[in-house]
Amino acid sequence: MPAERLARLVRSAHFRAVTGFAGTPAVLGALSDHGHGQLAYRMLLETECPSWLYQVGMGATTTWERWDSMMPDGSLNPGLMTSFNHYALDSVAAWMHANIGGIAPLEPGWRRFRVRPRPGGDITSARVEFLSPSGLVRCKWEIEEGRFRLELTVPPNSVAELVLPETAPGDAGEEEKAELVGSGEHQFECGFVAAGPWPP
Repeated sequence: MPAERLARLVRSAHFRAVTGFAGTPAVLGALSDHGHGQLAYRMLLETECPSWLYQVGMGATTTWERWDSMMPDGSLNPGLMTSFNHYALDSVAAWMHANIGGIAPLEPGWRRFRVRPRPGGDITSARVEFLSPSGLVRCKWEIEEGRFRLELTVPPNSVAELVLPETAPGDAGEEEKAELVGSGEHQFECGFVAAGPWPP
């Protein structure tokens, strides 16, 4: 299966990002949408170059054009394409919004959107906001003592399709049951079972 092959390739690369311009925006979504959510988190949180957190560890506040625009010794990469603010690698933000923050549009203008946080790794809380044409969309969640708690803001004239996580990212084949949530401020809670150690 293609998803299993991708998972093997990610492991063989020691969770480092070895994708190019076209593959980088798709790799984490391909993993998390096909039963390898924890593997996607493991790749996201890798700190050795090439990785997103390598850049953060080097002091980056924007996403670079190259994984190693700055070398480990702090010098600039002598090659071409050394922009320190580029959209190619920051495509990871879309995955973070939809999976960590948990929000993604289902219709133009965000009149209908999905709320489906997928906690993973050692991340135990997150908050994401988006100013849609209808108003503020906000999702804030935390995991504490085996409970997942979520605060949700749905703007006027909008509907959210909410799917609460009861386990850490796992099999994508399980049928998801969405609850429709209308405008207003809402709170939800459910049990949550962590996935355990990182995948080997």
